[in-house]
Amino acid sequence: MQIGQKVSARNDSPKEVACEHCGTLFSPVQAKEKFCCSGCEYVYRIIHDESLERFYDLRGAVSRPVGSSVFENQDYPWLQALVEGAEGKGKIASLSLALEGISCVGCVWLIDRVFSEADGGVSCRVNVQYGTIDIEWESGQFDVLSFVGRIKQFGYRVCPARETGESESRKVVWKLGLAGAFALNGMLYTLPGYLGMEADFLVATHFYWLSAFFATLSLAFCGNYFIAKAAKAALQGIAHLDLPISIGIVFAYLISWYGVWRGDDHLVYFDFVSTFVFLMLVGRWLQVVAIERNRNRLADIQLNAPEVEIESSNGSRIKARADQIREDEVYWLPSGQRVPVRSTLLSERASLGMDWISGESESRIVERDGEAPSGAELENQFSVRLKAQEEWSESLLSKLSSRGAHSLERDLVAQKWIFRYLVVAFAIAVLGGIGWMAAGDLSAGLKVFIAVLVVSCPCALGIAWPFGDEIALARLKQQGVFVTTHSLWNRLSRVRQIVFDKTGTLTRSSLTLVNPEAVQGLSLSELNVLSTLCSKSRHPIANTIREHLMAKGLFKAAEGVSPQEHVGLGVEFKELGLVWRLGKAGWAGETGEGTVFSFNGRRLVDLKFEDLPLPDSSREIRELAKEGLKLAILSGDREEKAQNIGRALGLGEETVFGNLLPEEKAAWIDAHDGDQTLMVGDGANDTLAFRSALCAGAPANEQGIVAEKADFHYLGNGIGGIRSLLEIGRQRQAAVRALLAFAIAYNLFAIGLSLVGWVTPLVAAVLMPLSSIASLGIVWAMLGKRISK
Repeated sequence: MQIGQKVSARNDSPKEVACEHCGTLFSPVQAKEKFCCSGCEYVYRIIHDESLERFYDLRGAVSRPVGSSVFENQDYPWLQALVEGAEGKGKIASLSLALEGISCVGCVWLIDRVFSEADGGVSCRVNVQYGTIDIEWESGQFDVLSFVGRIKQFGYRVCPARETGESESRKVVWKLGLAGAFALNGMLYTLPGYLGMEADFLVATHFYWLSAFFATLSLAFCGNYFIAKAAKAALQGIAHLDLPISIGIVFAYLISWYGVWRGDDHLVYFDFVSTFVFLMLVGRWLQVVAIERNRNRLADIQLNAPEVEIESSNGSRIKARADQIREDEVYWLPSGQRVPVRSTLLSERASLGMDWISGESESRIVERDGEAPSGAELENQFSVRLKAQEEWSESLLSKLSSRGAHSLERDLVAQKWIFRYLVVAFAIAVLGGIGWMAAGDLSAGLKVFIAVLVVSCPCALGIAWPFGDEIALARLKQQGVFVTTHSLWNRLSRVRQIVFDKTGTLTRSSLTLVNPEAVQGLSLSELNVLSTLCSKSRHPIANTIREHLMAKGLFKAAEGVSPQEHVGLGVEFKELGLVWRLGKAGWAGETGEGTVFSFNGRRLVDLKFEDLPLPDSSREIRELAKEGLKLAILSGDREEKAQNIGRALGLGEETVFGNLLPEEKAAWIDAHDGDQTLMVGDGANDTLAFRSALCAGAPANEQGIVAEKADFHYLGNGIGGIRSLLEIGRQRQAAVRALLAFAIAYNLFAIGLSLVGWVTPLVAAVLMPLSSIASLGIVWAMLGKRISK
């Protein structure tokens, strides 16, 4: 099959329209075009054909384009095994699975509606926050595989449940509930004393001890969350935010018991302990739940070693996982699988898809004794014989699909201020306490010491800072951008260069049929034959034609028919002496410039395809350059195609590079200010470059593993989210600076009151919430007012 090399400048179309399915703004290639991709058109048609239009009433403002995943034929052998195991446990079976593609209450309604239409279903619970679906059904009465295939038609994909422990937000939320109860009860029994209850009142003593009891419970069951994390970070030499929190609550608790022993109410801060733990947990929950929600938008797709058949010495074949292949072993690779290790082709010829590892939209034809690179997808409709040239552990596919463990995230700005806070606050507290003790008043010295630590506890860092992050994340969500690592905020301020992959990042992820009217002119019988020719082929052009036909409701492939594939030329279908072909001009038909569909050598249509830039690529590239950022393109596609796209986007030849392997992309970034580089890519071939860059982003597409390795992912049919992220990052940084300025001013005031002995537990109980409210007000004034209603 043949692909046109023309690069269109249509991405600068002055008028953008909203996709009728997902709402994404895009520039139409054809007049009256209503959908940003074939996937959205396909799902939109199904929803209306089945009278499910209420989905659009419930859909959120931001929705992910469907893309090509709905057209893929996908088997679920892993799911069949899980279903059999679940049904073997009793009459009511249940499964918990990861679910990708959900974004709003409309998605939940649609999945629940599909589930309710099937016989034998008991319950279906979709959790948008955690990206999971839990189903229960009557064993033997409900077809789980059919249900999964059905929701896949709407763009929702299930994967095995994540093999992680309890989420951080779930750990926090139950402690938060307990801390709230302890704080309310503690204040309930402390407040009467503040309001004038005499010490010799009938229940005064009971109230006193109940307040101590609830403070003890709060410290033991809730405050231990901060203490454990602070201790772990301290052992690694990190001044974590939890360290000053832990110091404040532990010292307040211990001094309170000293006050009980001495009978000095001015040293008793039990109510502070329980209230402060609760407020800090509120801030922490806001922080972790937002990040987790964004991470869980993408299913935890695992790229395990593909299954192959290893050839024994006597010629028999043994099924095995590719990670069991040894160097020089001969094996057979099934159609549609990825070449696991760099290998030599022993079959006559093979067509390999390179888009996953290099971004090439064209297939690569490999002849006998040629090299098949690791990660390439076999497009032949039959298995091929290969000889391994390396072990699995050394292969590119192994490196690209590996996942590193999440390390302890460190916010260097916060760490720096926390260390300074600890030194200054402790020094002032100690010196102030010693000063009063030197004057002969031990009790007053202890009061000053604990008062300084209590009133200067970092409420601004513990509550307002996470609140600001939540506002920033909410604003980004409105624009389809989802941050998945908290440390990204600090790194964004150091970005001076942005490096883009080409295919799927700056251009559309698949080829675009630019003369669809030619297909519309075919007769019904000709459309059926064209559908049949494309039904089994994995070639990028066949995929594009099949997607177009399915989106228009014109795909009618004949059952039980397997067209003959001619590798490197096209596909052929013969019936009763009649010959239908789809492929290169000259082979399929005598004339043509693109991909020809012919009947008995007579051309029926000449289909043309283009590698089109995304709608907003040129505009966004110009705006990013105006902000003083250096820009570059690193592509695995041919140098000529990469340069064509670079010129269309206004980039110089010296900043555009093609024919790059994944290792070469990473090496380029290492050699060109990698510590100041944001890498944006959509393919697994970009993940090695992600590791070399300061930070990384990816569009949310069907390759969930790529976005999962990035610091943020974004929806939509363009790159506008990147500029939004940088702008909101700058606004957040300004809010943080204002917050720190307020914290310094407040602490100078509060510590001054403490040093002169004016701070009592009652004064501390008033100052702490007032400072928190003021901190939250500053953050809202600088970030919240920009949230659209």
